Amino acid sequence: MSDAPVSLILEFDGWCMIRQPTDPDPYDERRGVSGYTFAFGDEPDLNRVIYMQPSPDSPARSHGPPHGVFIRKAQQVGKGDPRPIPELEGATFDLLDEPVLENRNWALTLPGYEPITPFHIRIESSSPSLVIDRNVPLDPDKPDLPAWKLDEDVLVEKGARGLALEPETVGRATGLWDFLQAAVDRRAALEKDLKALEKKNKKKHEAKRAILRGRIAELTYAIEHPKDRRLLVRAVIERFGFPLTGSAASVDDPDGVLGGTLATSASATWRIDFWMGAWDADALSCFVEGALSIPYTSS
Repeated sequence: MSDAPVSLILEFDGWCMIRQPTDPDPYDERRGVSGYTFAFGDEPDLNRVIYMQPSPDSPARSHGPPHGVFIRKAQQVGKGDPRPIPELEGATFDLLDEPVLENRNWALTLPGYEPITPFHIRIESSSPSLVIDRNVPLDPDKPDLPAWKLDEDVLVEKGARGLALEPETVGRATGLWDFLQAAVDRRAALEKDLKALEKKNKKKHEAKRAILRGRIAELTYAIEHPKDRRLLVRAVIERFGFPLTGSAASVDDPDGVLGGTLATSASATWRIDFWMGAWDADALSCFVEGALSIPYTSS
């Protein structure tokens, strides 16, 4: 029998929404002025929050990708052959408490090296019933300090590893290879919607028309300038990878689908590795793909 530690490996992926202002706009710009992301009409403000699950606080834009990050594969490893746990496939993977990419226009870290904070993981399934929850501080020794009061080396430790141009990574994960054609197709769908609205009560649908016109204008600029960031950013990713320690976790597994007890103490070292990318400036979305490793104390 192998003496290797036994771990639960949870692979996850999906599209999330992030209403993020972009340079040279300041990090707290609410509507978009000089960057390449905007809030139009009666849409909610740009608030930087990463929504890994659909939220009424940040309604999805039309014709964008379906939002939601889910567990795609779960298995117990380190004890002979990996043991699949198919019951966890489809469980939601979420970050709670309004997480943001905390860079603040170069003030805290260089672009592409910022952490996500807060980092409060919650994995949940209703059938079978399961909840895995852990809120990980940036600095376990100073858990109550906000990011802007911490040393840069602490932020970088849990931050991304820089911006990387990886169209193959994006293409394999999302099926998107021709970003220019995707923009052309999106614009055509929006123009069709706008044409339909023009035939209806103009006053009633004024906000919707403003949203469509704004999005069409931005997509048109991207199509006419294919080397602009609006398209190039579709192939860019940020990779994250760091241990999760410093706070106790909670696990509720009444049906025993995990096949053992997970380590949940504050000193228990979990590990997460993932990337964010395929940034869609029109849909205000990005793709997430990665894996979470959690050790067992018994199995």
